[in-house]
Amino acid sequence: MKKISSYFCIPVIVFMALICTSCELEYTPMNTDPFRVALSLSPFALNQFEDGYSFTVGDKTATTPAELQAIYRDLGSTEMFVRIATKRHKTYKEDGVTLDNTVDGKEDENANVHTFDQAIELCKIAAGLDIPINPEIMGAYTYMDMDKQQEPRFEEYPEIYALQNGKKWSDLSVDEACTVMEAYAAFVAEELLATGCTINNWNLGNEANFGFAATGKGISDIKKYTGSVFSVWWLKENIWKDEARVLAATKKGVLSAYDKLGIDSANVKFSTHIATVVSTPRATVSFFKTLAENGYKVDVAGISYYPSASSMAVDRWEMLTRTVVRINHKLGVPVFIAEFAYPSGKMEGPFAGWNKKLKNYKHDQHGQAEIYADVIEWGREYGLAGIRYWAPDYEKWYAMAMFEFADKKGNAKEILLNHKELIGGSTETENEGE
Repeated sequence: MKKISSYFCIPVIVFMALICTSCELEYTPMNTDPFRVALSLSPFALNQFEDGYSFTVGDKTATTPAELQAIYRDLGSTEMFVRIATKRHKTYKEDGVTLDNTVDGKEDENANVHTFDQAIELCKIAAGLDIPINPEIMGAYTYMDMDKQQEPRFEEYPEIYALQNGKKWSDLSVDEACTVMEAYAAFVAEELLATGCTINNWNLGNEANFGFAATGKGISDIKKYTGSVFSVWWLKENIWKDEARVLAATKKGVLSAYDKLGIDSANVKFSTHIATVVSTPRATVSFFKTLAENGYKVDVAGISYYPSASSMAVDRWEMLTRTVVRINHKLGVPVFIAEFAYPSGKMEGPFAGWNKKLKNYKHDQHGQAEIYADVIEWGREYGLAGIRYWAPDYEKWYAMAMFEFADKKGNAKEILLNHKELIGGSTETENEGE
């Protein structure tokens, strides 16, 4: 998730919110599976540990990724997460030690974060801890989200790259892109499953409001920030239909790996998730409905929910509840919050604008813990499949993190120290249900 462009101003947001009200619908919870508490190592954790970080929660200190995930598991986590870009290996400077974060001559903060090698490492950790892992095939070289449509690259995968027949990615037809993504997904899934990890849920794309595998590359910023109100029809015809086809091909590739390895895929679920800060509840339903009509029907509809960020909704709690209820009603599938976080203090850096307060939830440690608990309590009753607290251990997530940092040492905040109590429910039963 990245910050919203600065010109996306409050008057526009308020205006859109006023014209996008939805009719009331009864709560009709769709989730019948155990609630997923996806407290997981962030994509940045492995690099932080390599850089000498440690994390303390109560009387336990983690100095390795596996130790930190074990702490998360003991606090009620039911699954891990890994985000996978097409970049295969980390790149280093001439010293062979310092990471080289330049891509095409430009600094890229994600250059060595979501590599395929990291995905394998995290899957091995999941297998060792006997905890399911939820992979996200991002379909981009280093990163994508609602604001960035980056092309995938396959030069590091010769057999897959050969399927492009010498063409640039941007010159491929949708059918040709489907062929490549199906082969890539089959490779990724086979390699991940071969580590011995358990995968019950796959997420395809990251905040895929405006495309997957660069199907939406070139969309204007105006369309991004007004499309869900004024141009849903345009998004359907020009972005979402093609996106659905590529997502369906990617899913087909994943399932072929299960067949090849002789692993039962009958209960494996597929999803994608979108950012709610640039989508109304009606547009969100239209997005998932269009995907289904064009070959990719999700088993779980995913959303990002950041209550302190600028949003189309004046009441961001109501936006969440309306979105969940409308998806439950119109699509008959549960909703998973694929990204959630709330600050315990003033946000800084590129997220300096993410300081909106939601209702009575203060920007302190108690407010951060309280909103997390309340979203989960509401979600358990009203149709959420689960929640992932985004990047709990990432220092550059500033006040959103679940730790306070000093000299590469993270000390747990209230939200993590009291995590078991905050999430409620029986985590032992839910883990057995996995």
